[in-house]
Amino acid sequence: MNVFQESCCSILGVLLVFLLQGSCSDPDAEVVHKAVGESLELIADYPKDGLEVQWTYNENVFAEFDKYIKPVGSQSFLKRLKMNEDNISVTVEDLKRQDSGSFSMVARAGAVQHKTKIIELHVHELIRDVQIEYNVSRLQSENICTFHLRCLASGDPNPSYSWSGHQIQTQGPHLNISLRPAENATLTCTANNTYSVNYTTETVVCREKLDYSSVLSGIVLHLNSLTIKKCYMQEIYSYTAVFTLAGQGESEAGITVYEEVNTDGPAKVSASICLLFKVHVILQKDF
Repeated sequence: MNVFQESCCSILGVLLVFLLQGSCSDPDAEVVHKAVGESLELIADYPKDGLEVQWTYNENVFAEFDKYIKPVGSQSFLKRLKMNEDNISVTVEDLKRQDSGSFSMVARAGAVQHKTKIIELHVHELIRDVQIEYNVSRLQSENICTFHLRCLASGDPNPSYSWSGHQIQTQGPHLNISLRPAENATLTCTANNTYSVNYTTETVVCREKLDYSSVLSGIVLHLNSLTIKKCYMQEIYSYTAVFTLAGQGESEAGITVYEEVNTDGPAKVSASICLLFKVHVILQKDF
């Protein structure tokens, strides 16, 4: 029974020490949020008579005041440290994300120890390089372009997105918009978080789809009327025979009769004319 009582006392003692240690953290520590590139000013706001101050970063002294301010230690902030003896302050300029941490000002005047001031600094990345990516699909039956847009940006914390323009006000990184031929829309994506805002703008246009098939059909019809006999392709070792309309009639089934051009026929035709024929055939299949 005595052993059990001693064990209970030991456990309670450990828990009491743990709780007391937890309560030792300064409840008056100030939490400060800054963006990359901003500055942190640490003012020793104490009575100046006989004042001595040390500025620390993660418990390492980097500056001190005793009649005047001087940098000390390894000087992580040496090239970014600004000292002002008028208000007894040091300023860390051009903050970086890795500067996040605990800053403190330890001060005394003679035998009097002033209350230590603690600042917990959190440095956040600004929102940069906002981009809009998109692709377009065309609904042939209704002759409509549908644009699928996505907004991208980096930042800490992660940004949220909003869209505006073309009578649109909506939230989120994705946006779908439909336009008719010759219509356009100028859209703005804004990325923001607690510490910064940035935006970019993009104009999308629904373009008329040119009927290349009908254009080439007219050209091919004209070339047929010139009774082209042969098509020579320079990049291959042989030539491709071009079929030309026989023009004498039709088969019994009503199908137009074509005949293969004699390989011993007229002179070769330029590659550009041959290319027109090939494009025409492809477009006839696709349309």
